Amino acid sequence: MSDEKQTQVSTVLVTGATGRVGRHVVDGLRAAGVTVRALVRKPDRAGLPPDVELIQGDIYDPAAVRRAATGMDAAFLLWPAYSAEGAEAVVAELPRRVVYLSSLNAPSGGVWGDVEELLRQAGKDWTAVRPGGFAVNAQGWAEDFRGGDVVRLPYPKAGRSLIHERDIAAVAVLTLLDDRHVGQAYDLTGPEVLTQAEQVETIARAVGKEMRVEELSAEQARQAMLDQGADPALAESAVTYWAKLVDDPEPVTTTVAELTGRPALRFADWAREHADEFRVLSTAEVANRYVSLLSAGRVHEAMALAAPDVVRVAPLETGGEEIELKGADAILENAQRLSAGIEYVGVEVLGPLLLDDHFAIRFTFDQRDPTTGHPTQTTKLSLCTVTTGQITREEVFYYKGN
Repeated sequence: MSDEKQTQVSTVLVTGATGRVGRHVVDGLRAAGVTVRALVRKPDRAGLPPDVELIQGDIYDPAAVRRAATGMDAAFLLWPAYSAEGAEAVVAELPRRVVYLSSLNAPSGGVWGDVEELLRQAGKDWTAVRPGGFAVNAQGWAEDFRGGDVVRLPYPKAGRSLIHERDIAAVAVLTLLDDRHVGQAYDLTGPEVLTQAEQVETIARAVGKEMRVEELSAEQARQAMLDQGADPALAESAVTYWAKLVDDPEPVTTTVAELTGRPALRFADWAREHADEFRVLSTAEVANRYVSLLSAGRVHEAMALAAPDVVRVAPLETGGEEIELKGADAILENAQRLSAGIEYVGVEVLGPLLLDDHFAIRFTFDQRDPTTGHPTQTTKLSLCTVTTGQITREEVFYYKGN
């Protein structure tokens, strides 16, 4: 079915557009010439291409969904809750054509099966995309890779057929654009089964590092999930599921290849693409990527290079009193406040300039007051400290000209 035919779908609402799958859905739709609108909670942090229309709002708010869905031909639905409570009102506000990111476990019930049923009851022209385990969940081992040579996990022999997020998005896009998929539910997996230990070995080869696997008991695994804020029922079901996969591995489907006309991506492909997330980047690598992303306006991705507890020493106002901000949220909120009411015309970047575990960047912004049209210029100097491959501190200085 590689010769998929586009129908009259020309505008699509994407929910979950800033997530791992959603970003690829956005890219695929744009490549197909479709106008994309995204429902996002924080537009200033979305990091989506400038031609994507951003509607501020929450997926749990039917009124926000109504605003975002108005005039749209179709929608890609991601329902992130652990239950379908509230989903009925949201589903009612969506366009008639909906592709829902469900789960391979939907036939067994739970939130995925419930939302699928709501789409049917609402009379939507629905398609359910049902992936199994996401390869991207392996990112949970990244800290172990960066900080040592041991990965601790339960049931190393549990067999999984993990799917690449790009394959999920590819199927979602083609089903959005062809109504021959209406009423279909597609089970999606990767092309092979790997045990969890084999997944670690695959990532280790991509990174070029020797790693050992240390088995956690079921109770230790359950407690680790609870410590990370997981719902107790989710932690219990996850541990039970991993235990089952030791003797009864996840299935392998050929749906991705049948629909897209190309082989499904292997876990080794995913590991090579994401290898940098599992190794300690050099100061030069961090600096060059940070500057490149900021220069392209991809602030959200740039902040991913910073440690969770990154500290920025920055002025309350341009040239004003300095304050110390901790964490990406506080830093982004301050940046948004400083840029409020300013129209940026252009930017010149000098750097990065490297020195041991530090780097410096100079940004010169040409800007204009949108009310008066008066042009101004601001220079921003940033001195960043890099520790174990992450930005841990940034000191910012502003100089404003006329």
